[in-house]
Amino acid sequence: MDADTYPDKDVTKFITENIVPLRILFGAMPLSKDFKAKWTPTLILLDATGREHYRIVGFTTAEEIIPALLQGIAKTYFELGQPDQAIRNLDKIIQDYPKSNQAPEATYLRGVSLYKSTHDRDHLRQAYHKLRDGYPQIERAMRASPLAKSVIRLLVSYLWRR
Repeated sequence: MDADTYPDKDVTKFITENIVPLRILFGAMPLSKDFKAKWTPTLILLDATGREHYRIVGFTTAEEIIPALLQGIAKTYFELGQPDQAIRNLDKIIQDYPKSNQAPEATYLRGVSLYKSTHDRDHLRQAYHKLRDGYPQIERAMRASPLAKSVIRLLVSYLWRR
């Protein structure tokens, strides 16, 4: 990632403006052990108290790193009980990086964040429809698994119950 991802001007700008980066050599103790870093590269997003909220393991391209980091920032806000901040970052993924690997999960987490902030189940229903319509490859993959079929049935029945 040192040769391809980090030198990218957009990546550098994003990291500089949004994250306090700290580089630890692989195997450096005790942090390697404390955070169970078993693969390189491993990027871990922590909150101000040092609690982990998101992890990216393995090589990530310049095109995918910003949406992945935005996802980590959003999950951090979500887990800290700040859904409005989470939604702001998820919207950025959905709008600016709609073809990224993170976009489907951002769509899902956005619906959950909206539900948590409003308690309106319609947000969950809308997220389901956006996933189904906007990312058909996910639905095809989910339909291939018998377990996924039962999960989809439960999700749909929950969303449509009133």
